[in-house]
Amino acid sequence: MGRLRDRVEGYFNRLWYGDARPGLGWRALSGVYDLATRKRLADTGEPLPGPVIVVGNITVGGGGKTPVVAALATVLVESGKRVAVISRGYGGQTPSRPLRIQASDDPRLCGDEPLLLARSTGCPVWVCRQRRLAMQAAFDDGAEVVLSDDGLQHVALPRSFEICVIDEARGFGNGRLLPAGPLRQPLERLDQVDLVLRKRIGGAAGKGGLPGQAFSIEPGRAYRLGDRQPVDLERVEAFDAVCGIANPDSFFATLESLGLDFRRHAFPDHHGFVVSDLAGLDGPLIVTEKDAVKLERLDGLPETVVLPIRARLPAQVLRQIRSHVREFRSS
Repeated sequence: MGRLRDRVEGYFNRLWYGDARPGLGWRALSGVYDLATRKRLADTGEPLPGPVIVVGNITVGGGGKTPVVAALATVLVESGKRVAVISRGYGGQTPSRPLRIQASDDPRLCGDEPLLLARSTGCPVWVCRQRRLAMQAAFDDGAEVVLSDDGLQHVALPRSFEICVIDEARGFGNGRLLPAGPLRQPLERLDQVDLVLRKRIGGAAGKGGLPGQAFSIEPGRAYRLGDRQPVDLERVEAFDAVCGIANPDSFFATLESLGLDFRRHAFPDHHGFVVSDLAGLDGPLIVTEKDAVKLERLDGLPETVVLPIRARLPAQVLRQIRSHVREFRSS
């Protein structure tokens, strides 16, 4: 099953981000998807007890939204606000009722990104198949501000502010809607959001002509899986880089920017690792924090180094978010 998923993901990445033009059948299906999508863009107009800031993408796969959520949570907590994060909990067994994540939870149940956010921010994180119920649980629990990790397309969730994150390296691919392209919504959706951000790896510019404000994804201090002891990356001759995120190339680009020697081992997004996936790898492994929350439960791993990443948001963006929260008035 895992190999089939690998092949399907590889096929669509080539279709969406390669030079080939999608066939007539794919383009026809995109037209059907376009009609269905436009019907879902209506605003609920529901009153809110506090600010709800949605951070998402209009393309399939990650574009850096989770690091942005973590950065915003940290800034808002530092300004004295009680912040909660909500998520659907992709990669886990998404509950039909709101579930508050604990730092010791199994990512197979709650999802890897919610668990990572709960650990990295220290904020309450709620998951639910219906994000609106997760939002209500967060406010009932005392939150003053709710951040939604993903959810631009989830119109049942009322919101006061929308942020769309674009991956500068990938852009919009071939610019087509699903399934012929990677777009989950038409490009004019960008005109409706409050803020567009462009993710940049290591300060290096990617595709030109993209809208929004650039922000950088920067590596933090590497540490050893298990005891969290700091690791000097320059002392390691070569790594096996294991990565199961939506765009593994973004992680590999970060490693290249650090001048590291490594062998690439890419897996599908939210991959549920088992020991056999890593058989034959001498290590040491170097992994993302998102993958680390799953790998830490496996026995018999070679030495494993975790490389955290952080979103460095422009001061102007932080001022805009603080201003929105400060000026928000409950309906």
